[in-house]
Amino acid sequence: MKIGTILRRQRENRFETLEDVAFRAGTDASNLSRIERGLQQPSITLLAQLAAALDTKVSDLYLILEASQPTAPGKPLPNEPWRADLVRLQRHLRELDKSKRAILIDLARALRKY
Repeated sequence: MKIGTILRRQRENRFETLEDVAFRAGTDASNLSRIERGLQQPSITLLAQLAAALDTKVSDLYLILEASQPTAPGKPLPNEPWRADLVRLQRHLRELDKSKRAILIDLARALRKY
């Protein structure tokens, strides 16, 4: 899997068009389409702009990419949708103070029971 595939999935998860994301990133839809299809690699600058347009960070995109890579033989493949959710949740979790993180953890424990 390539970074373009991750960008496409992030865009589709947000129900946005190529035009929407490309406009916010300061590029055109045809350029974003080539990136998503793996025909072109984005520059570091453009990748940062695309990540911002998708309300995420470049590091989060690469964490999702890493989670999607096959593991060693005999090890199960990571559950990619779950891993992507975890990356998004971690970003928000870092922004909370200790007491609010504790509340969120308690909420997750309570939700497991249902």
